[in-house]
Amino acid sequence: MLFISEMPIEARDKLLYASLILFTREGYKNTSVLDIVEMARVSKTTFYQHFSSKEGLMANLLDVISTEIIEEVKQEIEKESRVAYKAYVGIHRYIEICFTDIRVANLMLVESVGVSQEVEKVRTEAHLRFAELMFKTVQGLLQNTVSDVEMQIVSHAMIGAINEVIVQNYHEVENNKVNFEELARLLNRIVIGAFVNLTN
Repeated sequence: MLFISEMPIEARDKLLYASLILFTREGYKNTSVLDIVEMARVSKTTFYQHFSSKEGLMANLLDVISTEIIEEVKQEIEKESRVAYKAYVGIHRYIEICFTDIRVANLMLVESVGVSQEVEKVRTEAHLRFAELMFKTVQGLLQNTVSDVEMQIVSHAMIGAINEVIVQNYHEVENNKVNFEELARLLNRIVIGAFVNLTN
């Protein structure tokens, strides 16, 4: 879903794509199942063959997008040969995705908040997977005096902070006021600083 710019062919993908457009353009609450099926050009029967409800569709969409984002970030980290730069390239790629396609940031960090327990579970799992990726990325950089539990807690806190910075700045992208290169550098310094402080 991340890099799709026109209506897909498969019915399930059509519904996901239409919901991404509508949830981020009209808002989750203002979008009905009828709106989604009309944009996707499928029947309500087809909708309910794939999803149990609008909340179920949102949960699926969020899962698909967060999985794609985490995979993109992971690939970027793996491509970087310099160990000290791995966290930076991961943060940079995440910010780049969120700021290049504002729909993604809007869906993940704004529209999906408070929808339902089902959606919140997917949001939490995505947050945990991203934090785990950051944890593994910096784990080798730190002394053995830092416990895994401490590192995981800091990882979760840092992902929350990164997401908050994106939410606070993503409206500025439309005005070309955000330099995500500088933002990624600053966030990387904060993340690395938080982990280094654990060793002191």
